Amino acid sequence: MRFRNCLILLTVLLASARPGMSSAFAIFENGVRASGMGGAFVAVANDGSAIFYNPAGIAFQKGMRMQMDGLAVIGLFRFHPSDTPAGTIVPQKGFNLNVRPHMIPVMSMYLSREISPKLTFGFGMFAPFGLAANATNFKDSDPVNTKYVGRYAGTRAALQSFWFQPAVAYKLTPNSAIAVGIAWVHTHLLIEQSIINPLDDGKVFGEKLATKIFPGADPDLASATIARLLPEGRSRLAGTSDRPGFNAGYLYKHEKSKTNIGLTWRSAVTHHLSGKASFAFTTGYPLESFLGKNFIPDLFPAQPIKGSFTTPATYSFGVSNSAFFKSTIAAQVDIQDFARFKDVPVNFSRTVDDGTALPRELKLPFKFGQSYMIRVGVERNIGEKSTVRLGYFFDHTPVSDFSTGPLFPDSTRNNLTFGFSRIRGNMEFSMFYQAMWMLERTTNVPENNKVFTNGTYSNFVHLVGLGMRLRMGVITNPFDR
Repeated sequence: MRFRNCLILLTVLLASARPGMSSAFAIFENGVRASGMGGAFVAVANDGSAIFYNPAGIAFQKGMRMQMDGLAVIGLFRFHPSDTPAGTIVPQKGFNLNVRPHMIPVMSMYLSREISPKLTFGFGMFAPFGLAANATNFKDSDPVNTKYVGRYAGTRAALQSFWFQPAVAYKLTPNSAIAVGIAWVHTHLLIEQSIINPLDDGKVFGEKLATKIFPGADPDLASATIARLLPEGRSRLAGTSDRPGFNAGYLYKHEKSKTNIGLTWRSAVTHHLSGKASFAFTTGYPLESFLGKNFIPDLFPAQPIKGSFTTPATYSFGVSNSAFFKSTIAAQVDIQDFARFKDVPVNFSRTVDDGTALPRELKLPFKFGQSYMIRVGVERNIGEKSTVRLGYFFDHTPVSDFSTGPLFPDSTRNNLTFGFSRIRGNMEFSMFYQAMWMLERTTNVPENNKVFTNGTYSNFVHLVGLGMRLRMGVITNPFDR
C-alpha cells in the first residue's frame, strides 16, 4: 500500500512539474546521486536512474527497487543591450531574464525488478528536455520605454518533454549487459512574443495601409510612419505532441581491474504539435480612431495551428574505476545533435486567403549547432552508511549568437557539483548541489539589430536536488558495488 501511494504521488508531481533550463533546453540532472558526480554516471549506473543514464545498469541490480528524485532550479540571467530604441530606460543592472517561477521543480521516478538472473525489467518517468524562460519586466501596464527591448524576439517560452519509458536489460555474460527501451514521449510547447515590430513586420502593415492613410505620399516614408503608430501586439502559440522515443545502452564490468565501460544512446524525436494560436493588442494607439477598434484584431483571429520541432539524439560514452583511494572515479563524454533544431515551422488554419494577416506557414528560426559535455566525478564511501560525491563538467552550448536572446540567454558553462547520501535500513536518502557559471557572452549579429537582442549576457544558475531510493529484498552490499 505504501509503495502504491508513493507511485501515485510521484506520477502527480511529474505531471505537474515544469522543467528548468540547462544547455539550450537539455536536462541531464535526472538522478540525484548521478548529479552529485557531475552526471558522469553512464559507466556507473548502479541505481534506478540508470534507466535514464544507461539502462543496461539495471541488469546488475538485484531484487526490486524504487527511486524518486526531485530537482529545483533557480536561474539568474542579466542582459545589457548594446543598442536600444530611442528613449528606452535600461535598468542599472541590466534587464532581468529570469526563469519563472524562480524555483522550478523537475521530478523523476524509476522502478526496476529482477525477473531472472539474466533479465531485468525497468520503468522510468523523466524529462530529458525542458525550458521555462520569461522576460520578467514585460508587463502590459509598464510604460513602453521600460519594457524589455528584445520582446519582439520572444517574451516567454515553456517546454515540457516527458518520457514514460519501460526498459528491458539482459546479461550477455556475468560482467556485461545490454538494454533497450521504448518510450511514450508527451511534449508541450508554448512560445510568446511581441508582434508588429516598427522595424520589421510593422513596415509590412505600413506598406499595405499607406495608400489608405496617406494617399499620394512616398510609400517608404508612409509605411515607416504608420509602423510607429500601430499597436503593439502579442502572439501566443501553444501545442502538444505524443510521439515514440527509443533508448539503448551497454555496460561492461572488468572485475579484476574494477573498471566499467558504458555506452548509451537516446533517439531524436520529431514532435508533431497540434494546438492553438491567439493574439492580443494594446488599445488607444494613435491610428485606432482612424482604422477602427477591431481592424487590427480582426486580422489576427485565434485559430488551430500545427507545428513541428526536433529534440536531439544523445550519445554518451563513459569509463569508471573503483580500484583506487576507496573511491569510484568516473569520466564521460556526451554529444547532442542540436543542429536538428534549426527552426520551428508553424502552420496556420486561417491565412491571408481568408482575409487575415497570417501566412500559411511561419518559420521561427533558431539555427542551433552541436553540443558536447565533458564530465568527471568521484564517489567515496564514509563508513558503512554514508557517501560523498564531487563532480565537474564543461558544457559547450549549441545556441548560436543568432539565437541568443530572451528564449535562450545561453552560453557555454562550467559546472561544479557536490553530493551526499545516507543509508537507513533499506532506504537511501541523497542530496546534491550544482553551481553553474555561464561564460559572459557578447553578441553582435546584424540580423538581430531590429529586435535589439545584441549585447552582453551574464548568467548564473543554482540547482538543488533531493532523492530517495528504496530497495526490497536481501541487501548483500549496501553500496551496490
